[in-house]
Parts: sequence; C-alpha cells; structure tokens
Amino acid sequence: MRRFNQIRRAILIAGIGLMFGIGGTGFSTAAQARQPTAGANLDHAMPLVNVYYLGVQQPESPPRKIEGDWEGTLDAGAMKLRLIVHVVRKDGALSATLDTPDQGHTGLPIDTITLSAAAVRFEMKSLGGLYEGQLTKDDSEIDGKWSQGGQTFPLLLKRSGAVSKETEENPLTLQKVDAGGHGLNLLVGGKRGEATPAVILEGGFGTGIASWSAIQRDIAKFTQVVSYDRAGLGQSDPGPKPRDAKKIANELHSALQKAGVKPPYVLVGHSFGGPFVRVYADMYPNEVVGLVLVDPSQEAFHLWTKTNPPPGFKEEVAKIAQAPAGVRDEYAAIDATYEQARAARIPAGIPVTLISAGQDDSMPAETRKVWTEKHKEWIQKVPGGKLIIAEKSGHFVQAQEPVLVVEAIRQALEQARSRKPAVP
Repeated sequence: MRRFNQIRRAILIAGIGLMFGIGGTGFSTAAQARQPTAGANLDHAMPLVNVYYLGVQQPESPPRKIEGDWEGTLDAGAMKLRLIVHVVRKDGALSATLDTPDQGHTGLPIDTITLSAAAVRFEMKSLGGLYEGQLTKDDSEIDGKWSQGGQTFPLLLKRSGAVSKETEENPLTLQKVDAGGHGLNLLVGGKRGEATPAVILEGGFGTGIASWSAIQRDIAKFTQVVSYDRAGLGQSDPGPKPRDAKKIANELHSALQKAGVKPPYVLVGHSFGGPFVRVYADMYPNEVVGLVLVDPSQEAFHLWTKTNPPPGFKEEVAKIAQAPAGVRDEYAAIDATYEQARAARIPAGIPVTLISAGQDDSMPAETRKVWTEKHKEWIQKVPGGKLIIAEKSGHFVQAQEPVLVVEAIRQALEQARSRKPAVP
C-alpha cells in the first residue's frame, strides 16, 4: 500500500539527512539491499599498526596529506547529494567542515577528524554520522563509507578545487523565514524577479528540501525555484496543529511572501505533496498558473485502502509512533488533508501534468494497478490535463528520471507564460 510504503521510507530516512535531520522518504529497494545491517562491524577501517620484523625497523613512509578540499556524491538510492569536505591543519591539529551545495549549506562543523597511516575518520555528532575510509597511495582519493541511522553508504571523496564553477554561478541560498510565529527553512535558487513564474517544490510525506536535490539546481537555470522543509521537519521549527493541508498551505503562502518570492507560481508536488499543492491552488487561485504532480497520493486510493487494508498494518502504525514528531503530526492529519484535497478545485485554464511511476515494486502488483488507475481517473477529469508514465522510475521519479521531471516543469512554465490573462 502506497501510504504505508511512504511512511516506511520516511522513518528510514529520518537518520540520513546531511543537512536534514528530516523525516524524508527514502531509499530504493536496491539501495537497501546492498546495505549491511545496522551496527555492522567497521573495525576493518580502523588505523593499522606499524610492523617491525626481527628488530629491524621498516623504512619510514612519507607523511600522508589530507589537507585540502574533497568532493564526493552520497548515493542513498532515491537521493544523491554532493558533499564537499574542507580539511585544514593548524598548530599540528586537523579540523574540517562540510558543505552540501545542492542544499545551500556551507561550513557545517565536523566534530573530529583523524588521519592514522592511510586511514581517515571523521564524525559529525549533530547528525549522528561517521565516515571511515582509506587514502589512495597518491593521496588523491579517500575510499570509504558514511554511516548514519543504522544505514551505511559508500562515499568516494576526491581532491577538488572546492565549489564548482556551476555552483558559484548558480547558487542555492538557504534562508529561514517567519511563517506566523515559527520559522520555515527555504532553499531558493534562480534569479529573483527576472524569470517568472517561480517554481515551488513541495515534498512528500515527511520530506522537504532533500527530496529535490537531484533537480533544483537544473530548474534554477531557467527560473526562480524554492524547496522547503515544512514545519516540524528538517531545519524548520515545529508549527501549530493540526498539520493538515490548509494549515501547510497558509504557512507556505506566508513564508514565500516574507522571502520575497512573488507569484505567479507553478506548484510541483511529489507523493503526499500532491494533495498539499492542490489545496494551495484552491486557496490562492490567483497566484497559481500551473501544477505538476509527481507520482502523487490520491484521496480515491486512500479510500480504497480502507476497505483493502495491507498486511502488517499494526506494525506500520507502531513505526509511526517512533517517528520524529513532525512525521507523526502529518500522519495524524492525513484524513483531514485528503478531505481538503477532495474538496479543492483546480484554477480554471491552468496546465496540469501528472507523472505516474511505471516501475514501483514497493507495493504488490494489484495495489500498484489501483494506484495507477486512480491517477488516470483523476487526470481525465481535469480539462487539458496531461498524464506522463515514467517507465523507468519507481516512486521517486525526480531522482530516477530527473530530466523527465525537469522537462515537464519547463513545459508547464512555457504554457503558463503563453497563456492569455483572464478577462475580468
């Protein structure tokens, strides 16, 4: 069942976020399959001991060099995040910081970093993250693993000239703005005011900025684009309850105004973000000129699951009870959100595109068939609505077929720009 697969992903990813600290949705089945079990022994990556034979000391190796900038990509299945590690040595001691350029973070503190022989180890206590790797013979690469939240992922770091030219010319800026007494974390890219409409990215159940890292910079090349963490998720402050779609839409509206991101907007919603952006469009119809729904959750499918409950329901509810508060709060309002989406109306005449995943093996075949049928039934009721089947993707289409999603957004923008203003 889709809803519970989303919940499972959300709980798993809650420990992986680099900037995050999120409840996010997460790892592909393939990515999970290749991970060791939680608590796997990593002793093999610890420093080696120098060996002496027959009382004769071996020739001393030249000192290894780790100072400088290192860049790599953390592949967490559904998410691929670029990381830059800056290492300096002062008064004989090593220190380091971490940048996540796709998410606008720079200078995240690394608590400890050590180099012993060829073994490199650094720890970020604020994230519960640990990296252990080995320097290559020429000190040009570090081949290692990043461990966090019971999951372990390969991470190859290569010497770099620091931030790439593309990142410098096309920056994403992180800012925290007031949304009615609590702060929301926004990641903004593109040139303000020079290209409209702006694209607003709404993540799925329990997710935010991190779920758009594969495509946000590409969108920023042709228009202003915003991703964000909803209240209680990621780096955003907790917000008032209930955490239903109307409250979330109201807070997003306030945050965009405070951040100076002016309408009109093309709203893009992934998964449970689909109902959120539909409710926003109904509440603020004069601001919205296009919708792109990426494998969205549907209220009709939600109702179907109530009469066709999945196996393991009680186990999934138990997992939700252990999830971060922001995830629990969104789940508590799930029925209200679906009812609000059912009552919402799409603004007349705007382009609406629905992208449906064609290869999602995270649910039984019968359930997946119903999921797709509900997509088709819904989009057929939208005048001029367009359905795209992402043949090569599971649920995270924006990560697995990013070009397809970016192109759908680009087309929605072009349609919105060419649309004649409504006559009063």
